[in-house]
Amino acid sequence: MSKTIVNPNPFGKSGKYNGLWFFYDDDISIYWNRSHTFNVWNNGKEVNCFTVMETMTPKQAEENADEWLADVLEEKKLRHADAF
Repeated sequence: MSKTIVNPNPFGKSGKYNGLWFFYDDDISIYWNRSHTFNVWNNGKEVNCFTVMETMTPKQAEENADEWLADVLEEKKLRHADAF
């Protein structure tokens, strides 16, 4: 997974997004609001969210986002494999 961290908001909406964005392959991005909430986007649409109830540095938030996405992708891969 490749990613870049962008701040401010890449969608051009001012004021609403003051957190950090983590970008991944396949048009997936995760926005961290610098508190506990992570919003997951795919192709410019919000598709999921998750929370981490601990205080985090930007690096820890990035690690949480990476881990969450890896877990979800692994679950999808296993579900897909079960279908065959």
